Amino acid sequence: MPTPACTTPTRTTPRSLTHRLDVEWEHLRRSPQAADALARWGQVEPALAGWPDLDRLAAAVQDRSDPAGSDRILAALVRLAAVTGHGDQFAARMVLQLLVPGAIRLARSLAAHGGDLATIEAAVFAELAILIRTYPWQRRPRSTAANLLLDCRQRLVRGYQRTRAEVSVGLELGESHAGAAADGDDPLALKDLLWWAHRHGVLDPFEAQLLVASHVQQIPMTELASKLGRSRSSLFMIRSSAEKRLRRALDRQGSDQDNDRPVGAAA
Repeated sequence: MPTPACTTPTRTTPRSLTHRLDVEWEHLRRSPQAADALARWGQVEPALAGWPDLDRLAAAVQDRSDPAGSDRILAALVRLAAVTGHGDQFAARMVLQLLVPGAIRLARSLAAHGGDLATIEAAVFAELAILIRTYPWQRRPRSTAANLLLDCRQRLVRGYQRTRAEVSVGLELGESHAGAAADGDDPLALKDLLWWAHRHGVLDPFEAQLLVASHVQQIPMTELASKLGRSRSSLFMIRSSAEKRLRRALDRQGSDQDNDRPVGAAA
């Protein structure tokens, strides 16, 4: 029996928010509403035309052998979901479900620095739901999952900054390259992104090393300062500068390749 789409093998307690989301999605994906939505989407987004069901569509988004194709499909779904696109609530619900694995990792990453996991998880999903509906697809047509998770992390961190000693601000695109590949559900792994950034001169080797140590290995900045021979304040500044540069590079890449807009969308 095929594994249900839009799920992840790792969940928290049976009564967790992610469990409730999964149960709800199991009902929705088999409903007449799902078939109607799929037919409707295919009429306005070529990337969503011809799929027999939502399970096959979700599997294509989660296919790490074709990251570009995965990103095109997810971008099309977000254009449908955004209020500046087609305002489709069912599309927004599917995007949220597709982001569940990354949302869980993000919540656990934030909770590792202190706080109740269930509360943080609820905040992550609430923020993602808003971000999906307000996503600026016109200037960010690429790296959709990465941008949504990064925006979510940054917004939540800003809210925690005054009460937490240290929260890792930046990229939450997978705890490790091997882990993401094993999960098979992360459209863009962190190390893939860093490789791209280094190859295009966006990050230097030290900045890439710092981002991996901070975001992938979760090493506290105090320990990194000792290991790397830099002060905590300088490392925070280097990391912040690198993250801003990486975000600008992703935005520029999206603007330069902005040719995937929906048929009939305003310029």
